[in-house]
Amino acid sequence: MSRAVIFFVALLFAPVVTAGQGRMTYGVQYSRADESRIRVSIEMAEPLAGLQTLVMPRAVPMGYGEQPYDRFVGEVKAYGAANEALPVKREEGPRWILGKAGAKLRRVAYEVDLERMEREVLSGGDASKVRPGYVGLLGYSVFAYVEGQEEEPLRLRAEGPSDWPVFSTLAPAVPPASGSVTAEVANFYALADSQIVMGPNTTIEKIDSAVPLFLVTYSESATDTRILGRLGAEALEAVFRYFGRAPFAHYTILQEFLKPVSKLHQYGLSMEHLGSGTFTLGLDRRLTAESSAEEQMRTRFNFAHHIAHAWIPKRAYGEGYFPFQWELAPVFDSIWFSEGFAQYAAMDALANAMPEAEAQKFRERMIELRFRRTLADVPAFLRKMPLVEVSHIASTRYGEDWRTGRTVFSRGGLMAAEMDARIRERSQGKKGLRDALQHLMAWSAKEERAFRIDELPTIFKEATGVETRDILEKWLAPMKD
Repeated sequence: MSRAVIFFVALLFAPVVTAGQGRMTYGVQYSRADESRIRVSIEMAEPLAGLQTLVMPRAVPMGYGEQPYDRFVGEVKAYGAANEALPVKREEGPRWILGKAGAKLRRVAYEVDLERMEREVLSGGDASKVRPGYVGLLGYSVFAYVEGQEEEPLRLRAEGPSDWPVFSTLAPAVPPASGSVTAEVANFYALADSQIVMGPNTTIEKIDSAVPLFLVTYSESATDTRILGRLGAEALEAVFRYFGRAPFAHYTILQEFLKPVSKLHQYGLSMEHLGSGTFTLGLDRRLTAESSAEEQMRTRFNFAHHIAHAWIPKRAYGEGYFPFQWELAPVFDSIWFSEGFAQYAAMDALANAMPEAEAQKFRERMIELRFRRTLADVPAFLRKMPLVEVSHIASTRYGEDWRTGRTVFSRGGLMAAEMDARIRERSQGKKGLRDALQHLMAWSAKEERAFRIDELPTIFKEATGVETRDILEKWLAPMKD
């Protein structure tokens, strides 16, 4: 993905217009309410000559792992410039060779078995879903790409039953379109990082906030969407004010409360995207009028945490995040920053919306619960590893072996907290880590590249005048019990 596009992709989240030409077109079709599959087509902007390769993602952006999405793809077909059938050959890995010498590829079509995907992918947040009156699609789980075309501008058309509402996070609308929706995006990453929802059993609302907020809810038991909407708006408002500006034109919260497919399925990890977040949880996490203040606080923080990821690391990121490697989970050296600093930013953002005395107690409580106690509970061997080494390990098993995920985010979060405390103290309260992160966002937009770990203290000092390199080096080193 072009790094410049990352920062300005919000400007491209606009409804399609008929005048737009020269775009590759993705089509999604779900024709009947009783189907378990969708049909996907890819129409080239211009026919592509010779052999081409179709690639289905396995790596999940910000998922720090892989899912075998190609396993659920079938009936792959290729067509030439005159709509003639072309050869298709399955290759090793998530790849298909399309076409032949002397021919031109015009269109690709395939099916995705959603029912099988949800059954076999045990992490509920990593699977697209088809349930009674509901279809929820994660872009990277259903969209393949033609190798070499990832940077091309794209058009999307998603179709459902004619009387079903159809919603795309790329072009959100209330009321949602009936039967189909269209959108245009800059490239494949923006498409793959989006979501499509359709079906009469969804609730779709637009909520006034600093940035237009859309709340899409599918719940298999009674849920108070008014509470969800209020908490989502409070979280978005707080994070927006923390960073000072939004890198998106609108934001969507897609909230699912689901009955488990089996005892092996897990529903707990939410997922962040360029301009949206998917929150796939079990029914025990739904909110009602009887939900306690603690339960509501947990939900508000979960929203704020994943909304903050639209800034870190979607727009300010360490090495390895962009351009994204779709076939194999990339290895990162800075997950501790992406997760720990983003979570601390979310805590600080929520605290800033409180009276000062209450805010400080909230920060201290969250640091204790989320970071210190979490770190105390992980095995000593993980604490004694260099933090970059743990980040490398967590790159492929963050959620699968939750010990690795908890180690990197808690050590990163405590680093962020210590830096914030020093900056506040030495600037007599005039500056904080917030100023450093805002400057990092501006630096990233200007430089259009990943930061190196050793650059962070310099970038932070430019904004705050406070040296933090020793804190960075302390937390990167193996911990001493």
